[in-house]
Amino acid sequence: FNPEKHIMLKEAKKMKKGIKAGEELEMPLKTREDYGRIAAQTAKQVILQKIREAERETIFEEYKSKEGEIVSGIVQRMEGRNVLIDIGKTLGVLPREEQVFGEFYKPGQRLKVYILKVEETPKGPAVFLSRAYPKLISKLFELEVPEISQGQVVIKSIAREPGSRSKIAVESKEEGVDPIGSAVGQRGSRVIAVINELGGEKVDIIEYSDDSE
Repeated sequence: FNPEKHIMLKEAKKMKKGIKAGEELEMPLKTREDYGRIAAQTAKQVILQKIREAERETIFEEYKSKEGEIVSGIVQRMEGRNVLIDIGKTLGVLPREEQVFGEFYKPGQRLKVYILKVEETPKGPAVFLSRAYPKLISKLFELEVPEISQGQVVIKSIAREPGSRSKIAVESKEEGVDPIGSAVGQRGSRVIAVINELGGEKVDIIEYSDDSE
């Protein structure tokens, strides 16, 4: 994406209804005989600034709505103790305190991350990510277990030691649905998929009761 040549589709549609991705958009300027090189350059800078502001607002709104969700990303680089991850339209920040002890991050590595919070900064939207947050576990199970994503089985509680072991308590909301069997999957396929995403972190699944620890 080159802000000098490109514009977000959402913003382009405000100027020309029906325009599609890949099409060219002409933005006419009022011409005056006394427009000189400096005036033209100033006008260009103003337009580019407006485009950047609109793009930042669009990105902020998109990722703000994804707080509490997980997204796939690609590790780009390290900055100090933080890891910068490409999550699509922007780079997210995986702070040191949200990294998992024992995990090593290298450029090009693909992984799923939990969106902790999104904030506006003078440099644009800042998206903070986590690999250690307990709810990352429940979101991974939602992806792998239809019964959980559809509400037939719910995860009532999560206890996690990031990088070592997690324990989840599950409960069935529908008669005849085995909550543990649903989470484990045939031959352990579902829980294994979660464990692999967590880099081998052990996951224990128990049936929820008022006495569950």
